[in-house]
Amino acid sequence: MADLKLNKVIKRFGDVQTIHGVDLDIKHGEFVVFVGPSGCGKSTLLRMIAGLETITDGAVIIDDQIVNDVLPSDRGIAMVFQSYALYPHMTVRENMSFGLRLAKKSKTEIEQRVGEASRILKLDHLLDRLPKQLSGGQRQRVAIGRTIVRNPKVFLFDEPLSNLDAELRVQMRVEIAKLHEQLGNTMVYVTHDQVEAMTMADKIVVLRDGRVEQVGAPLALYHNPHNQFVAGFIGSPRMNFLNATVVQTKNNEAWLKLTGGEEFQVQIDRPVTVGDVLLLGIRPEHLQVDTTGDVRVSVKVDVVEALGGTTFAYTQYADEDQVVVVTDGRHIIPRGKTMQVSFSMEHIHLFDTKSGVSLLQQQKRARVEQLLATM
Repeated sequence: MADLKLNKVIKRFGDVQTIHGVDLDIKHGEFVVFVGPSGCGKSTLLRMIAGLETITDGAVIIDDQIVNDVLPSDRGIAMVFQSYALYPHMTVRENMSFGLRLAKKSKTEIEQRVGEASRILKLDHLLDRLPKQLSGGQRQRVAIGRTIVRNPKVFLFDEPLSNLDAELRVQMRVEIAKLHEQLGNTMVYVTHDQVEAMTMADKIVVLRDGRVEQVGAPLALYHNPHNQFVAGFIGSPRMNFLNATVVQTKNNEAWLKLTGGEEFQVQIDRPVTVGDVLLLGIRPEHLQVDTTGDVRVSVKVDVVEALGGTTFAYTQYADEDQVVVVTDGRHIIPRGKTMQVSFSMEHIHLFDTKSGVSLLQQQKRARVEQLLATM
């Protein structure tokens, strides 16, 4: 196991800067997921940790040693790629032992390490097969096994599940999480799928345009996003956003009016001015298909997806963008009709439209700390 630190890491390709001074501290044994949209720099950052991309400025530090100029093979890391990168003419056993043979390890040690890794990954009965004789999930387990036998300080995963179908992705998520619990190594995992990030990570790093937007535990990011980008990216379906105009203020209180005319009062972290337009955020599962919440709005139902235990309703509110409602599958929601939904004030988020910064961050932080303390 090892600590991993990034100190003001910068990456430029010619005149184009893609990574902008990233600072990050990963403790030994943590499972950290880099998540963000395509092109945000997460794979570039991972490759710089691995030594596959040079660092323009800053430092990558593993176990208190700056490794900027250390060869990838000498960094104590092992990387699992999206494409598996197996040798097609070698058996599973030969693929898993290839790196050890290059390192001139003894036959006894190679057999011991391959045997242990194959037992952990349930590959014992596949050791004499070629990659073409394996399923996608089995190939990915072989690629992971090839890294386990090296006993690295840090595991790096670069979107390892993106080539698998939906059912296999769920299965492999569970297997990788169990693997981390069993081995206890530091793991850094890159994905664009925020569901993978939420279900696997001890800590999530949300990236946008080569910058860190927020770092924290999955539930902390979910319940207390520091800005609109994180709020909209973490959570599936994504958070709903509605325009809310400030109609009155007093100290740290504001009275807001939605597009449909509904008004409500809220305490905020920073001053606002009458006439300011803010963004109200409410997650789909926090919209109730009744009028028991603090604020009630009317929406027109466009599309309903009944999935059995859960129902998704895609609706229209006033002149706003689409509003998604997630409710219990027992509720019957008629298409094309107008219905009342409501939400409680404890579930709302509020963002500045210019900076995107949360205006309820302090209140949310206290609630998240209380929530996490009970887990």
